[in-house]
Amino acid sequence: MDVTLELKNISKYFGPVAANKGVDLTLRKGEILALLGENGSGKTTLMNMISGIYYPDEGRIFVNGEEARISSPQDAFRYKIGMVHQHFKLIDIFTAAQNIVLGTKGSGLARINEEVKAIAEKYGFEIDPKKKIYDMSVSEKQTVEIVKVLYRGADILILDEPTAVLTPQETEKLFSVMRAMKADGKSIIIITHKLHEVMAISDRVAVLRKGESVGCVNTVETTEAALTEMMVGQKVELAIERPVM
Repeated sequence: MDVTLELKNISKYFGPVAANKGVDLTLRKGEILALLGENGSGKTTLMNMISGIYYPDEGRIFVNGEEARISSPQDAFRYKIGMVHQHFKLIDIFTAAQNIVLGTKGSGLARINEEVKAIAEKYGFEIDPKKKIYDMSVSEKQTVEIVKVLYRGADILILDEPTAVLTPQETEKLFSVMRAMKADGKSIIIITHKLHEVMAISDRVAVLRKGESVGCVNTVETTEAALTEMMVGQKVELAIERPVM
């Protein structure tokens, strides 16, 4: 399978603290890669370097085999990379369509509405292009953010803890959309710490611990217990024994 994104020896320091140190990572075309780790393991920092929020202090990033210099979100979009952050970046008084085209050369509101509907139908989103952000639920706002990066032509999508504020039903709907994007050849990285979701949606799992990569495994060849051990560095008993009353 073709490698669409590759990180080699990526490090990022904040003063004396190494948020990431010597991280290697590959993302293949048309796969869902889970990036797993405890809070503070460096997951979001690593993805922020791919999406142009931060710039790595060491290491190299390759997109489709070519070395990429990504120093802004605009650079990332030129490489067809889009990130949906955990905290949405939307303007409440604008409609979905207005937020989606913000910062681009729009083609007229009626045309934009049609383009947004076409993206929604292609991947199974439910979205009203004319609805104001302040009238939307959390899952609707997330949909706008995802459609926004797709509208800009992203082939590599990074979703930062996308299920953190979703109901189980909304999560399953999101996973259905992710599978449709994967089937269309999109490559997706999902940042999470929810093991059952990792097992349900991903093809491979890359694990970070204390800012460093500790391995990447095929999801079908691992277990929640094995992934937990990779995350924390020791065996953890997941079963809770309750005394009989």
